Amino acid sequence: MNDHTEPPTKNQAIEQVIAQMAGPMELEEFTRRVLALWSSKAKDPKAGVRQSLQFDFLGKTLLFLDKQALIPMHLAMRGMRFRVTLSRQEVNKGWLSIFPTFQFMVPHDLPAEEFLLEDADGHPIPVNPVKVRVKIKTLLGMEDIEHTTFDLAWWFKKHDLRHGDNLLVTVLDWEKGRFCLEPEPARLRQRHAAEIQTQNQALADDLFQQLEAASNEGVWGGIVIPTAYLHLKASNIYPPDHWLKVIERDPRMKWTGYDIRYEDWISSSDRILDDLWDEPKQKASRQKPISKQEASRVYCFKGALWHNKSIWRRIEIQGRHTLADFDDILRTAFQHDHLDHLSGFWKLVKRGESRRFREVDLGNVNPDGGGEAADIQVASLYLSPGDALKYVYDFGNWIEHRLVLEFIGEPGENTSYPSITVQNKPSFQYCQVCKDEGRRTVAYWVCYTCSSEAQRDFLLCETCMESHNEDHFLEEILY
Repeated sequence: MNDHTEPPTKNQAIEQVIAQMAGPMELEEFTRRVLALWSSKAKDPKAGVRQSLQFDFLGKTLLFLDKQALIPMHLAMRGMRFRVTLSRQEVNKGWLSIFPTFQFMVPHDLPAEEFLLEDADGHPIPVNPVKVRVKIKTLLGMEDIEHTTFDLAWWFKKHDLRHGDNLLVTVLDWEKGRFCLEPEPARLRQRHAAEIQTQNQALADDLFQQLEAASNEGVWGGIVIPTAYLHLKASNIYPPDHWLKVIERDPRMKWTGYDIRYEDWISSSDRILDDLWDEPKQKASRQKPISKQEASRVYCFKGALWHNKSIWRRIEIQGRHTLADFDDILRTAFQHDHLDHLSGFWKLVKRGESRRFREVDLGNVNPDGGGEAADIQVASLYLSPGDALKYVYDFGNWIEHRLVLEFIGEPGENTSYPSITVQNKPSFQYCQVCKDEGRRTVAYWVCYTCSSEAQRDFLLCETCMESHNEDHFLEEILY
């Protein structure tokens, strides 16, 4: 009987390479070692390895030290330090909450009973995990939530911990959940206030840069939070505050409970609650009042169809005008129905140094001029030349436009706004009926019924359109 060993799967090969790592390893070398163990018939096996790393290993057993090098999680986390601000209740009760204190700082499935705590002299601190109920603020108000916490009342009393004091936490062994706890009296924190602020800003900037560089507009905490602390570790003379405190204070981003998103991101639950409470003015209420000068200035946009940029219009509109006014002139400029279909605006914000943008949803505009974005004034968007908006007419057909701000100037004398000042030179098409009769007449309509039957565009001039079958579906051509 032949001894037969099954070759490892891709993930098994990755696990074997990780187990052999004694320090950082270049991604190229890591991939080479994996492919030496795992035989792939894919066109791009390296891409398959990178995909598995992203979805199955990063933040769990691996981190990127930089863009080109990987490091095992247990090595990356060793020696990381962070601060825990104790609440009044925690000090009074002698509690150290496991969540969110140790969130992303230990393997996610490590039981509370297996944590190993010790003091600065290496003496063990019994963890004594207990279940407690605490009040937290949720979308539906204050709720009682059950948490697991360490009962350290005797240790807190021994060190005379008071409200305003902190704990400094050092990761000794990430895999085993082994940590060193050091009391930090409020006066000691005050002495290091400048260093802490510097570290806090560095941590916030690192997290935000990772958000800016991400392919999506949200980044999972399990990867970016340990990565940010890893980047700080070399300069971590004095530890920053806990990552959750740092994010909560930063005006650029927010924590959702799972990932980090831009501050102006609105969750689907927020939208649902807005609908339930009939409060569609949430976005409009955030705009700042504009000055008289800002109201009078003229914003010149070049608007074009996103999927046919040869169709464009130059539109001038004043800062005092609203997005409902903008919607109205855009419907005229691009021959959209004024009596039907919703439209919507998004502000496009450049993400870091890349060519990608994130889309800030400004809201919808109804054909009657209402809607959550209707009252937002153009000047309150604080746009600069080169900035852009996305405009969509008819969410069913999703007719998308890009509106690029070319310049901001002063209003002209005896000029009314909004106005369409210039448009593309039309590239005319010609009437099929007239062509069959030997004439060359510009077409202004397309018959979709006849186009479907003929399997090509069936175009009509104004005269032929009037005598065409009235039951057919016709649409005006946009030049």
